[in-house]
Amino acid sequence: MLRRVLLLLLLPVFALASFLDEVQNNLRTDASYLSAKLSYEEAVFQVQKDKSVLIPYVSLDKFNFNTSISESTVTYVVNVPFSITFSNVAGFNFSISNSWKYSSSDDRWSDSGWTISVSRSLFSNFDLDQLQNQRNLFDVSWKLLSAKNSVFVNVANDVFNSFYYTRKLQITSRRLQLLNDQVEELRKVYEVGGVAFEDIVNTQKQLQNLVLQLEKISQAKFSVSKDYPQTMLDEMMNRLCELTSKLPTEQEAIEAIKARYDVQASYIALEIARRQNERAYQTWLPNPILSAGMTFKEDGYSVSLGFSFSYNLIDRGERSYSYKSVQDKLNLQRASYEDKLRSLEKAVKDTYASIRIAEVSKQLAELDLELKKMNLDRLSKKKEFVSAHDLETATLDVEEAELELFKSEFDLLMNKVNLLMILGIDLIEFSGGA
Repeated sequence: MLRRVLLLLLLPVFALASFLDEVQNNLRTDASYLSAKLSYEEAVFQVQKDKSVLIPYVSLDKFNFNTSISESTVTYVVNVPFSITFSNVAGFNFSISNSWKYSSSDDRWSDSGWTISVSRSLFSNFDLDQLQNQRNLFDVSWKLLSAKNSVFVNVANDVFNSFYYTRKLQITSRRLQLLNDQVEELRKVYEVGGVAFEDIVNTQKQLQNLVLQLEKISQAKFSVSKDYPQTMLDEMMNRLCELTSKLPTEQEAIEAIKARYDVQASYIALEIARRQNERAYQTWLPNPILSAGMTFKEDGYSVSLGFSFSYNLIDRGERSYSYKSVQDKLNLQRASYEDKLRSLEKAVKDTYASIRIAEVSKQLAELDLELKKMNLDRLSKKKEFVSAHDLETATLDVEEAELELFKSEFDLLMNKVNLLMILGIDLIEFSGGA
């Protein structure tokens, strides 16, 4: 009884399962998506950290407690260091610090005084670090989007193939049975001299071709992860129709690709290389660290100024090579960015050509179906003069033509979906998913 109740409770859940639910289920187990999601979250954190420069680090640095035990006494020392640090604020580091110390032998607290300090490398190039984090965010955003869209497309193909290969198997199996029956009839006619043996051999050859087709279809169906209900196929086709109902013109699409995440990442990489090239002179100069501080104590205050740097007076050609490679990197990034735009423009044009080809293929499938229906209609009107085998074959021809027309419609939709992927559209979100 309990089992029946549970089944009744679960029934609405199964009934409500949709195409987008299936996509979400696949996302939860897709390694590429999960990996891209982790990288994306890390990149978002790094960019947010760059924007949070006014949030300080408040810390106890090297808090320690030491004790000393002798025959007559036990002494201990407590040291409590405290600091508030603002890191990389336009390349500057600010800190406010103090340290309190308690010694049991003196039975009193002492402090080192409040110290306010600021330091900065002369060539901090903090903006390049921020640009690199922004570039990384665009890069992993594209990888995340690509992983999501791949799962969407894979599920769509899986749902369609589940239906297509099942129907193809059914039709081919029925054709095989008809041909088997025909071979048996030919054998009987051959025994009384009604047909030549060549006719039997030709029919057997057709039979083996059908067997071969059946095996290939069965093999193709193995790639389908599972069988799906008809309702999911219908919903998927409706969503694909809605998703691709409004496409940009070819010129609009070529302009739109510039907004893709990976194109943005490539552009920022070019900007980083351009700034590095403008600052290539820094390679030949030392990068001193400038610092200043002020300490306040009970007996007064003190001011400190600092200046430090390291510089190799003689090296093994590292500076010369680094200076030269900066220009080479700029040329590489410029060529990479321009090549990406050209390849994407070609991909857009190729996809529009594929859409036009798919539209023509659909029209041909419609005409083929119309011809097959006309043939079936003609044979149906002359049933008394037509064999059951020919009538059944014509019926199967119509069913197969209907199936191929449906496939041509799906292929057309998927070519349009491919265009949306090239444009960087989030297929799941655009379809109404999360």
